[in-house]
Amino acid sequence: MKELKYTSLAVAALTATLLASTNNSKVQAATTDKNNTVVVAKSDKEKLQDAVNQAQNSVNNAQASVDSKKSALTDAQAQAKAPNDACDSQQAKVNDSQKNLADKQAIAKQAQDKLDSASAVAKQATSENIQKTQKNIAAQQDAIKAAKQNVSDANADLSTAQSQLATAKQKQADAQNLVNSKEAAKKTADNNVASAEAAVKNSGLDEAKQNVQKVQNALNDIKKTNADNESVLSKNQAALVENNQKIATVNNNLVMANKAVVDAQNNVNAKQKALADAQKALKDLQDQVAQDQASGAAGFFKAIADNKDNSESLREDAQTAYEIVAGTYNGEYGKEPTWYAERVHLGAKNDATSIEEMKNVLPYLSKVNEARTSHNRSVLGISLTDMAVAMIDADYQTGWLEHPDSLYQSENLTTYMQEPVQSWMQEEETWNEMVKEHPEYADVLNSSYNIYAFFANHYNEYLQVGHFLNLMDPELTHFGMGRLDDSAVSWDVNDVLDVSNPLSVEAYTDLFNKYSKDVLKEDQLNTLKANVATANQNLIAAQNAVKSAQNNVQSLQANLAELNNGSAKINKAISDTQAALAKGQENLEFEQKQLDQANQILADVQAKVGTKAKALEAAEAAQAKAAEAVAQAQNVLSEATATVKASQAKVDAAQNDVQAKDNSLKGVQAALDSLNQTLSNLENAQSNLSAAQTALNKANDDVTVANRAVKAQQLILDILKESKAKADAQVTNASEELKKAEAELAAEQSKLKDAKARLDAFNKKETENSHKETSNTEKPVNPTNKPDTGHVVKPSDKTDEDSTVKPTEKTDSNGKASTTNSSETTTTDTKAKVKDTGTVKVDSNAESKSKEKSSTVKIVENSDSSAVSVVLTGSNTPVKTFGEKTVNGTTYYKVSANRWVKADKAHVVAVTGNVTTNKLPQTGAKNELIAAISGLAVAGASLVSYLGINRKKKND
Repeated sequence: MKELKYTSLAVAALTATLLASTNNSKVQAATTDKNNTVVVAKSDKEKLQDAVNQAQNSVNNAQASVDSKKSALTDAQAQAKAPNDACDSQQAKVNDSQKNLADKQAIAKQAQDKLDSASAVAKQATSENIQKTQKNIAAQQDAIKAAKQNVSDANADLSTAQSQLATAKQKQADAQNLVNSKEAAKKTADNNVASAEAAVKNSGLDEAKQNVQKVQNALNDIKKTNADNESVLSKNQAALVENNQKIATVNNNLVMANKAVVDAQNNVNAKQKALADAQKALKDLQDQVAQDQASGAAGFFKAIADNKDNSESLREDAQTAYEIVAGTYNGEYGKEPTWYAERVHLGAKNDATSIEEMKNVLPYLSKVNEARTSHNRSVLGISLTDMAVAMIDADYQTGWLEHPDSLYQSENLTTYMQEPVQSWMQEEETWNEMVKEHPEYADVLNSSYNIYAFFANHYNEYLQVGHFLNLMDPELTHFGMGRLDDSAVSWDVNDVLDVSNPLSVEAYTDLFNKYSKDVLKEDQLNTLKANVATANQNLIAAQNAVKSAQNNVQSLQANLAELNNGSAKINKAISDTQAALAKGQENLEFEQKQLDQANQILADVQAKVGTKAKALEAAEAAQAKAAEAVAQAQNVLSEATATVKASQAKVDAAQNDVQAKDNSLKGVQAALDSLNQTLSNLENAQSNLSAAQTALNKANDDVTVANRAVKAQQLILDILKESKAKADAQVTNASEELKKAEAELAAEQSKLKDAKARLDAFNKKETENSHKETSNTEKPVNPTNKPDTGHVVKPSDKTDEDSTVKPTEKTDSNGKASTTNSSETTTTDTKAKVKDTGTVKVDSNAESKSKEKSSTVKIVENSDSSAVSVVLTGSNTPVKTFGEKTVNGTTYYKVSANRWVKADKAHVVAVTGNVTTNKLPQTGAKNELIAAISGLAVAGASLVSYLGINRKKKND
């Protein structure tokens, strides 16, 4: 059992008295020794029963925690449904607005293209060009007449060729009928020869006839070969004529194609020059814009100051603003800050003094007045001096927000680039809470109490709500804002320089937009960029035309080479065929002599055979004549067929010629139509240009409306997403808390099961050993094993600042619930020690030590995972911190989402959990000491109620 020292003799006496009065057969209370130490013990069974009771209490508490976490999760899920549904619905609206914007932008692009085209035509619509186009139309009409005559001539040639083809086909049909007739006559002659041969069989006549026939066949083969070669020769000669015609046509086309290449290349050169001219015009204008833009805000303010049409007060305001942003200001109330040269880069990209960042500030201006009018505040005007100060103050920011050593100390700063005003207005909730506690603060915003006085007298409170108070100041008449890239937004107001007639937000916006438009020349740049793009497209088209013309030349050259190669092959074939015909004629003469000899032999045999031989001879003669007739008819058919093929080739060539002439006519007609359209466009150029401009203006207006709709819907969606994220985070946290509670419940249930098992085992063993029961009187002895301190009521995890005693439920050995009071006090000076001696000791010397420090003891509660708590100067309430940083050797603590305080304005009082502080006022210290002593007394009573002979492992 560990020693526990109390710092009150009264508590020790009360404890000893109560322990001495305890009468239990299982417990004997010892008297106090000279050190006021009290020894108390419990029986093993009571210890086991206490363990079961404590485990049951832990299970009950854990179950209650699980039920609470489940309810919290259900509530979080229900609360998350509305933000999620709203987010989904808004996303659909954003998608619809984005699609509408894309449609409007496409229409605007088409309108711009039409306007560019109409503008280009309008530039060419001179009387000289119109007359030139009219002359071209007249010349083109003459070309159409010539092309139509060519088509007519080609059609006449086609009709002639088609008539010749019909005649050739008719001759081919007649020749085929003749071949059929002659072949039938030859078949009859063949049958007669067969009959006559049978009559003279074995007379030697067959052999003689066969020999004649053999020679005759050879002779016929030679004749057929010669005839075939003649036919081939005729076909090759016709093919040569046709191929040569094609070569001539390709040569003509090649001349035209080469000319087209030259024309296309000349067009490329013209388009390259047009592109270079457009690019130069664009670069010249861009250089001019860059030069004009470099002066940034200084140029804007200087233009207003130099404009004698402006009021004298506005010009003076602009001149002061100019000197401030230019770094030359040295007036009655201030001068250029020391950091100007290092932080301000006049007119540079992303600098607050650039035209672009000045444009980015415009949306914030109206939101300032919206916030003020929603709280019944007057509408503020724009001071150019305030705008200038806000710009250079914005430039001063480096990574975090820090108020600069500026001309005037009246600026608001924020890093919330999208909604700076909303960021400042979020402090209103904190202000409202302050007013509830201090109603007198309400006068700060109704002019009866100066805000700067509040700043001086309530510095810590002002740090939490200063942005909101500045924004709502009822005495303000004008303001200015500046923006530094994505780093900070600065707001500035001052009462030093009197601005008698500040600009309205709308007037300032119109004034700046006009200047910005003159400087940036966006419309002219867009027009020149479009001209460059069009010139580049025209160049690409011209280059493609060159490639196409070159490809056509290459194709024609390849075709010409192929045709020339074909002519060479045909000429060789003709030469080879003529040589074969000459050789065939020699063979024909030789075979004719062989045939004469064979016929003589046959005649001799026939003379011997007699009449039968004569009949066979007559039949064979008729057969030969019939064969000759068939051969002649086939030659006629071959010639007719060749004629048909040649006629068909002429018809095909004539049809191709008609098609080519017709295509040429269409091309000439298309050129005329184009010229007529060009003339119409030139004559109506101004009306077409006006209509195109009107259409473009409407399309651009539609785009502007659609773009605003997209931004509005997206802004709503962003806000809804923040709500959804918070709700989802709450669901996730509730789910995690439920998991932890369920795990703790399972662990406590396991402990309860183990405790009950140990108690059941003890009861069983006690029953078995009941016959060995000894006397009910036990001698008072000190336990040999160290008694357990786990039965001592532990202080609750949280104690309020007055050390209020909190009730804690316990369960006795019979399962009945009882209530005790527990309280936790922690001090830095009472040296409470716990030792494993098995006794509870009361240290009488601790009382005086407690009195020495009790007046400064304060319990600080940190209920979350905060690492450090601090007490701010002038306040009694500790606040949690969320971070720390050091800037230029000065340490700051982060005490809220948008608030940092210097370390010398805050005193660290807590590291984790419940701790003590030494920086509290003396008021209430006496009550705190009494509460602490009362807590110890109650704890002592609880000890008397629950101390017993109990055993527990040391590490418990």
